[in-house]
Amino acid sequence: MDLATVIVVVIIAFIAGYFLRSKGSRPVHRIKRGSLRAKAKSQLKLPPDQADQAINRQIDRLKEKYPNRSEDWYLEKIIYDFERDR
Repeated sequence: MDLATVIVVVIIAFIAGYFLRSKGSRPVHRIKRGSLRAKAKSQLKLPPDQADQAINRQIDRLKEKYPNRSEDWYLEKIIYDFERDR
């Protein structure tokens, strides 16, 4: 291989490594969960601490009825049920 090809391969490897590393370091599930919790809290129209308590109680009830689901699933279910009851 000539020098130009080696340089291009090294640059591509560096760029690929950078994007793979940066993508893996962002907690996407935490961002989503935070936005889901914020949406549920805003729909409850309660003070923040009371809204958190109500959400946690609802999650506990849903965990009994639907075990082994993700936290995001429970929050989406709470939001869905709240919107459906309107």
